[in-house]
This record gives sequence, structure tokens and C-alpha cells, in this order.
Amino acid sequence: MIDNNDGHNNIEESVIAKSTGNQEEEDIAVKDAALYSVLNSKKKMTKQDAGYREQDGRKSNNSNYNNNNSNHACIKCKFNLPAEKKCHIVEGEINNHYGISNFYSPKGDGMLPGDIVWDFIKKTGRKLEYEDGHVIDKGAEGFQCKDCKYYSYANRCLLIKGAFLPEMSCAFIVKIDNGTEV
Repeated sequence: MIDNNDGHNNIEESVIAKSTGNQEEEDIAVKDAALYSVLNSKKKMTKQDAGYREQDGRKSNNSNYNNNNSNHACIKCKFNLPAEKKCHIVEGEINNHYGISNFYSPKGDGMLPGDIVWDFIKKTGRKLEYEDGHVIDKGAEGFQCKDCKYYSYANRCLLIKGAFLPEMSCAFIVKIDNGTEV
């Protein structure tokens, strides 16, 4: 979840977008329904069905393009899994920096993915399988299980089946004091 490729310890935009923010359950957005659908069916949308496309990176030199579209890329979407180059909604590998789909949802738009999962669990009684949580052994500082409101300190998670250590992390972390009330 940390971008170490260029030597910097910058937290990816998507980590922040999917784990922080104020919201209420009434803040659900139309695009959030797509994640409910994926959770229900256990099947992601095809790139074609999601309207996934890759923007032309050469246009990024154009200042007009930068002003209008540079904020719209998978890396800044709350549904993005940057290290895996995957999306919670769209199947297959995606391009973090130039990819975009009809389900692009930036920080502050609708509910946080972890809260959508929590709502899904409350309605269905079904936790996510360990593999579906994209669990990693060591998360970025400040974005670990110990920082998540769904971590129960008994090495358990309210969202995902399995055992978790405080330094681990997953794709659905919601920082303590963010999102909806548990």
C-alpha cells in the first residue's frame, strides 16, 4: 500500500480514498451499488460492462487535459487496489495511472468500501473470505488492522474471516473515527 518504487514513502491516493472520510449510511452513491452487486454475486464486472478504458497518457502534457482529467484515474478511486493493479468492481488488471471506468468514485463520493462491506454483512450475515479481502502481512503505517474500526483486537475482523495481527491490513480498512458508525 506504500509506493516504494520511486524511493518515496507516499501513501497511495486510493488508500486514503477508501479508508477515510465522514459519511452516513444515507450517503450511498449510485456507484456504490456496483460493489454490493459484486459482493452478492461474487463476480466482478467485465471491463466492457464497466466501461473501463485507458486514457491517452500523451495528452497529459496538455495543461487543459491536466486540469480537467488528471484527477480522474484509477489510482485516485476508492475502489482501486494499487499494489495489485486491480479494482473491487472491474475484473482483470487495470492501469492505475491512466485507467478509468464508469464506476470511478473519488474520496468523499458515497460510502467507503469497508462500510459498504459492513452494510452487506449486516444484511446477509456473510463475512468475506480471507482471499477476497486482499489481506497483506504488513500495511502502511497508519493503515494497519490496529488502525481500523473493524479490527476486534482478538486477532479478528468484523468484515473478513480469519485471524489478523495488528500490523496486517486489507483492501477494506476504514480508519477509526471515519465513515459510518459501527
